[in-house]
Amino acid sequence: MQSRFSGWSAQVLDAEDVTAVMRDVGRYGFAIVRDQWRFDASDFNKMSARYYLGPMYQSDFNRRLHSEGMLPSGMNQVGGLTTGAHDVFNSTSSAALHTDGSYLPIGTIKTSILLCKQHALRGGESILFDSVSAFQTLAHHHPDLAQCLLAPKAFRRRSTDPRLDRQYEHVGPIFLAEEDGAMVGGFTLDVTADWDYSRRMDPRVLDAAAYLTRLTKPDSGYTLSFPLRKGQALIMRNDQLSHGRSAYVEDPGNPRILLRGLFLSAPGACAVQRRSARRSKAPDSRSRSNG
Repeated sequence: MQSRFSGWSAQVLDAEDVTAVMRDVGRYGFAIVRDQWRFDASDFNKMSARYYLGPMYQSDFNRRLHSEGMLPSGMNQVGGLTTGAHDVFNSTSSAALHTDGSYLPIGTIKTSILLCKQHALRGGESILFDSVSAFQTLAHHHPDLAQCLLAPKAFRRRSTDPRLDRQYEHVGPIFLAEEDGAMVGGFTLDVTADWDYSRRMDPRVLDAAAYLTRLTKPDSGYTLSFPLRKGQALIMRNDQLSHGRSAYVEDPGNPRILLRGLFLSAPGACAVQRRSARRSKAPDSRSRSNG
């Protein structure tokens, strides 16, 4: 299965060109856009209205334990924080591939947006992995291994915060086939991944994960890496791609800052829902007779 990244050119779209943005998200699973931003929640509200994303989502876990960068609007800040201990939000180290919504069923968070307020001095490239196409390649060559990733108890993601009496966790498949045949991906290699759990449930899950991990290498064709510059926003299908970042060096006086918004809907989905709702409420205009 060829990666959907094939043919992508490093272009930054005008955020107001909704047709082009929807085209790239549909074709590649993501789009990079530019606009005149205010670098606050209003930017995400504007993008939500443009691309029919609905309201922002913010997890209970992050509100409780990582409140430093969390805003009531649902937006959160990544980097440039003076307090906090989040592995990614408060760090300049690399972030392993993951999907957002660690302790939710895969596919719950359908859209993630990262808006760059200030890029790093060096490094900090965004990394994308076309996990769904990689899974389809696995299924072609090793269908038995692919099947075990669909098992309802194939994988566990769990928190490891010592401040918690009871850790957050979610158990589920790593990939999921929806009713319409579309595949949902939740491939994750970060600290939340509990591979010991998978080993106990079915050791073949580790073999399948190892196959996919080999496809995360830069020359595989299934990954992309690019810098996100100040004023650029990355809109991505969190239910289809895994993402991460490289380590970076920042200017202490002008730290790297990204603003993040998570959405439960895919671009365009809320528009479809609204049209369906209007049709269902419309009065029956067919002519009626008295019999």
